[in-house]
Amino acid sequence: MRLSDPMKIQIASFALVPDHIFIAERYFHTEKIILILSEENKEKQANNNEEISSKINEVIGFYEKLNVPVEKIYVNYKNFMEMTLKLARLLKMFSPDDQILLNLSGGRRSIPISLIYAGTFISNFKDINIKCVVIPEDKTYTPFNLLPNYLPDEIDINLMSRLPQNLTLTDLEKDLGIKQPTISIRLKRLEKYGFITMKGRKRELTDLGLLMVDITNLEFNKEDEVN
Repeated sequence: MRLSDPMKIQIASFALVPDHIFIAERYFHTEKIILILSEENKEKQANNNEEISSKINEVIGFYEKLNVPVEKIYVNYKNFMEMTLKLARLLKMFSPDDQILLNLSGGRRSIPISLIYAGTFISNFKDINIKCVVIPEDKTYTPFNLLPNYLPDEIDINLMSRLPQNLTLTDLEKDLGIKQPTISIRLKRLEKYGFITMKGRKRELTDLGLLMVDITNLEFNKEDEVN
């Protein structure tokens, strides 16, 4: 499979309650849906299991009305690495222009974990636009990113640690010994990857940035204690 034009693709781990797929559709408006099912489901379908077949047909029928193609992919959930490699091969076929939503709300526990593992692995080697979502019981829709493709280095951490002080670029230059253009480049990169937010001269750490600074400061303190 290769998509020639940019598309919005929902990849959903399938469960017997397809409502989580329909809830995501209200917000994402997919142009192609890929259902990840266990080979066990395939066997049950072959044995005329009405419950499995009816739920799968419910999803297919829903998207047929929207003229959205549906693809089914069966995985061996008992072999985690085999399943993950199969899903990684699927994800690597998409381009950076495609918008991919990994719907992790249903299916056997190992399948959503495998989707995250495969997505994170591919993201380390290829620019790919992936969001994840888990639909909770209150049926809210809050997509989130995979693990960041960029991890701040020591200079970034020092820069982030000083943001709560509301220092100017001039102050940061003197404090860090780095030229202002370099500081600006690093700030923009940290914003791009979700570690900080910038509104004019106001710069703030996001929750992810706060966590990174807290973890790093804790590690530095441990090293000081050892030394």
